[in-house]
Amino acid sequence: MMNGCVHHSKFTIQMAGHTVTFDVTETSVTVPTGTLLSEAARQAGVDLNQPCGGQGRCGRCAVQVVDGDVRRRSTLRLSAEDVARGYALACQSVVEGDVSIHVPPQEQLERRLTTDRTVAEVAVPTGYDPLTAQPVRRVYLTLTPPSMDDQTDDWNRLQRALRQETGIESPQISLPLLRKLGRILRQENWQVTAILHEEFTQSPISNLQSP
Repeated sequence: MMNGCVHHSKFTIQMAGHTVTFDVTETSVTVPTGTLLSEAARQAGVDLNQPCGGQGRCGRCAVQVVDGDVRRRSTLRLSAEDVARGYALACQSVVEGDVSIHVPPQEQLERRLTTDRTVAEVAVPTGYDPLTAQPVRRVYLTLTPPSMDDQTDDWNRLQRALRQETGIESPQISLPLLRKLGRILRQENWQVTAILHEEFTQSPISNLQSP
């Protein structure tokens, strides 16, 4: 304090800016450290599909970092190989330097997830007698986990493994089990024992168990 006056010093903290370039629009934007890739994409006019609301659960906003690096908060829905190849979830990855981003075609990222709208019916063949028939069969299955190169949904992934193991072409599954399918497969690390009723016309899957 001098001569009864108080002097205030003014200063500004300037956040570092980083250039993010998107190949799909050949557009670059400058954003501060910590900006989500999805926000940078929005500023660049790049439309990313985020049906999960940016929660990192659907994997449909996956992009590939071709130059530079980002900090990934979550890699859910991405395999270790995907991450090694530079893939990141735009809604879960923040900018920490200049980066160039490849946006894959959306159809490549689509995941046809099982929903409550999926309908499955179990057909009992004419003449089937549960008192005399013993149709139960257990089949151990090892499924290939999803990756950027294999976006098959969980139900078709299970059918494919069953077809390779048994030759069964059109298995069926109960709706309650279908709704739990994704959780079971991931919980068991893609290794399950399928309980089949082989006397049914299309060998319905009645249950999935730990190996």
